[in-house]
Amino acid sequence: MNYFKIVLLTICLTSNFIFCQTEKEFTTLKTNTSDVKIPGIWEQLNKMNDSGQTYMENKEGIIIAVAQNPKKAYPTFIKTKSDYENVNLFYKWDSDYYAENKFKTKLLKENSNQEYVIWKYNDNKLDNVFLFGSSKDNFLNLLVYTDKWSEEQKITFLEELYRLNK
Repeated sequence: MNYFKIVLLTICLTSNFIFCQTEKEFTTLKTNTSDVKIPGIWEQLNKMNDSGQTYMENKEGIIIAVAQNPKKAYPTFIKTKSDYENVNLFYKWDSDYYAENKFKTKLLKENSNQEYVIWKYNDNKLDNVFLFGSSKDNFLNLLVYTDKWSEEQKITFLEELYRLNK
């Protein structure tokens, strides 16, 4: 009798696990160095050839931008520094540019173990929330631009996107 209950319970749990999983949709974007996997369905708006940044929009009107370029292509890259130190140099270089042009910038979060920095600047309309991170020999530059998500939602999305592509 106990064997029958164990088998029945195993069948129920297994079928529940198999049939209740939701399959997540992804969009694949080809960058200058490799493909980036983005959760959800996104359509390309445009690509900036000089930075390699591709702007995408979903059906909610959320705008993101993705760029992945070799670290050595950036003027801030120092071969003898760690990946995380180079991410910080990249962040400092970019945020200083916006600060010099009278935009407000703010560091939001750092993760030295995962080698990323999250920061923002305000373009006098909305906050541009960025994640700069290290992915092998590349910098991954991710952006969320919307007033439909809270800052926390933007950060959560950027961290998930980064983890998918690290």
